Amino acid sequence: MSTAPAPRVIAAQIKDEALVQARRARIAEAAARVFREKGFHTATIRDVAEAAGLTQGTLYNYIRSKDDILYLVHQDLTARYTADVERAIEGLSDPRARLRAAIRAFVRAMRERHADIRLIYQETHALGRDSLHAVLAQTDAFIRLFGGLIEAARRDGMAIDGAPRLAADIVTFLPVMLALRRWRLRHALDGPEAEDELVAFLLRGLGCPEEIADGS
Repeated sequence: MSTAPAPRVIAAQIKDEALVQARRARIAEAAARVFREKGFHTATIRDVAEAAGLTQGTLYNYIRSKDDILYLVHQDLTARYTADVERAIEGLSDPRARLRAAIRAFVRAMRERHADIRLIYQETHALGRDSLHAVLAQTDAFIRLFGGLIEAARRDGMAIDGAPRLAADIVTFLPVMLALRRWRLRHALDGPEAEDELVAFLLRGLGCPEEIADGS
């Protein structure tokens, strides 16, 4: 049930689509490591190629520029945490359980992928216009996924304060603090009990009754 828009088209010299997707995932993973270590502007395409185990010439079969690479890093990360949420709610029919499971999955993703989250927040400004628009569209689709879950829970009788879209924006931003303020929160928010506490905090913030927020 993917809600993501079609990704921005990046011309490839290779016709095997499965190979292109696999190589681009490999490039995105390697680039994230390089950009975290060196910063986007300092890192070179050669650095990324070496980290991916490819020659620079081979890399150009799959991308055209550093902007393409940074876009792939954004696209790959957003696709991963979107998939985390979609897997978490798959098979659940109760709207309240779906909302709680989605929030928990996103909180966990922000904890586990904190380094990559910080990277994309730091380097988004470096994206070209087309790449930025594509990234924002992907993020908007993720927020709309949560908006739908919140609206479904409200229709099911859950008392939720505020407009679903605004609530979705807030719910999908607050967990990002786990990455952006990791220097302060890493000890306080490590472990399953802290995860439970943050999920309950977000649900209470939506106006959910205490027993629902606490998973009762």
